Amino acid sequence: MYRRLDKSYKVICNKKISTNYFKLSVKIDESIYKDCLPGRFFMINIPGVFLRRPMSIYHVKNNVLSFLYKVVGKGTKLLSNIKEKTLLNLLGPLGNGYNLKIYKKFNHVLIAGGTGIASISFLITKLKKGILYYGARSKKDLLFLDKFKKNWEVIISTDDGSKGYKGHITDLLSKRIKTEDVLYACGPNLMLENILYIAREKKIKGFISLEERMACGFGNCQGCAIMVNNEIKMVCKDGPIFDIKELYLNYNNSI
Repeated sequence: MYRRLDKSYKVICNKKISTNYFKLSVKIDESIYKDCLPGRFFMINIPGVFLRRPMSIYHVKNNVLSFLYKVVGKGTKLLSNIKEKTLLNLLGPLGNGYNLKIYKKFNHVLIAGGTGIASISFLITKLKKGILYYGARSKKDLLFLDKFKKNWEVIISTDDGSKGYKGHITDLLSKRIKTEDVLYACGPNLMLENILYIAREKKIKGFISLEERMACGFGNCQGCAIMVNNEIKMVCKDGPIFDIKELYLNYNNSI
């Protein structure tokens, strides 16, 4: 069992990196550094907001833990205003993380949509090479492209056609995916639903990181309950990473 802490950490960076996107970094304890693995997340206590907000780990190095977030509402707006040296309470790391051993002989195919690039970006640091499918609303929402060029083939789509293919990234995935590929995906619900359909149709193996509203992070509040293999599971406690073969084609299977 890995260690998780409910503790306040000093903010060392909270800067705007693109339109409405911010990078938040804190200095963490050595004791939990090794447990900050791709796919895991923290519950962040934002001052002025009643419930904590779940946030995937974007990067961790030299005991510096970083998150990537987009300002979309009151909570993230307040978070964006937090200054350096402020103490921020975090609970984590939580979740199961991506399983990189079970399908290690397959070709790695990663799919990211929106802020799902945070989880996928961290995963890339643990893999040698592969293909990254990255979808966004417009070119303004595409982040860190230069970071992925070495050893990775990057395929891009935007809804407005401002960069790459105009349309959904799953349109491109469906045309190119092969049975010897293993998928790792994180992004909006509709994208994940389409990926599940493609994977089932073409018999592709892989894992999906589900995004659900969470309140506690331990499964006690049961606010993130979903049906997996005809059993009720909690995304925060049993996930957020699930094997594709365990999920239904219809993402909207919440209890």
